Amino acid sequence: MMKSKDNRTLVRGLRMGDYAAYEDLFMQFFSKFVSFADSILHDREVAKDLVQEQFLKVWINRENLDENKSIQNYLYVCTKRAILNYLRDHKQADRIDDIERAFYKEKETPGSFVEMNELKRRLYSGISQMPEQRKRVFLLSRDEGLSNQEIAERLNLSVRTVERHISLALSDIRKGMS
Repeated sequence: MMKSKDNRTLVRGLRMGDYAAYEDLFMQFFSKFVSFADSILHDREVAKDLVQEQFLKVWINRENLDENKSIQNYLYVCTKRAILNYLRDHKQADRIDDIERAFYKEKETPGSFVEMNELKRRLYSGISQMPEQRKRVFLLSRDEGLSNQEIAERLNLSVRTVERHISLALSDIRKGMS
């Protein structure tokens, strides 16, 4: 097995389109991140798919990588987001809080705790500034995992209105996060 490249060399190679650097990255971290995702999802095939997507995104966006930042931490954060999105999209929102707490306990990436807290602070700050109805619809969707139909029935709104509130809420959050 080839000797691992240091972070700067690896990222420089990726930025220049060096496929050998990509293979090195893959060999160093793929199985580690699959095991990490599988420990949360309890589905090895889904874990492999999610992690493979993150590696593909690294390759597609390689020109934007910063050689002064850890590629391992970058992959870790991307993988965490992919896992949370997967759980949300598959109506497992009730597990998200437990999993976020588990992320805080990770020892390998000390910066992740600070980063996650800052993201959550900015997220909840953005949510708190939303109009009341938009906030209510968004929280029912994300925190309680209700479908648009269920939210519409609960709040006596049309499904289209619920969809519009969620769309506007996500837009507000994106603006607040940038």
